[in-house]
Amino acid sequence: MPTGSKVATVVFRRLFRTRRPPVTIERHPDDLPKRGLFAEPIRVTKLDVLPAERLDDDQLRATFLVEVKDAEDRRCPDLAVEASLSGPARTATVQGTTDMMGRIRFRMVGPPGEYAIHIDLIAPGGLDWETDAGPRTASTDLSAEGTEPRG
Repeated sequence: MPTGSKVATVVFRRLFRTRRPPVTIERHPDDLPKRGLFAEPIRVTKLDVLPAERLDDDQLRATFLVEVKDAEDRRCPDLAVEASLSGPARTATVQGTTDMMGRIRFRMVGPPGEYAIHIDLIAPGGLDWETDAGPRTASTDLSAEGTEPRG
């Protein structure tokens, strides 16, 4: 049971407290342009063909590494990259997001043959992309014995 002084303190605080205006929390969409974080235009600085991997079912995995940097040569994390991958069995348009190092890996599994990548879009609608400043295509010929990367 509270004593008289505690009750008086509670009553005093309730009578003389200042009213604060209610706070309204506003949601912001996650797809806002990232202008201000990166110096535009952005560009692909590296498009490498990584060594092929042989899987258990005699399939091969082709891996392409894409690196994106801005005009000041800083890494560009969390950007959408859309690419077209083609192989002997199929062609696909894939999309992913760059990691904290500004890199993304695209992979395709299939039989031995010619595999290629073409970068279609980077940060569509959000940032200016200088398409001619870096590589956009790469290909490799994966044979049953070994691999021959071509850039």
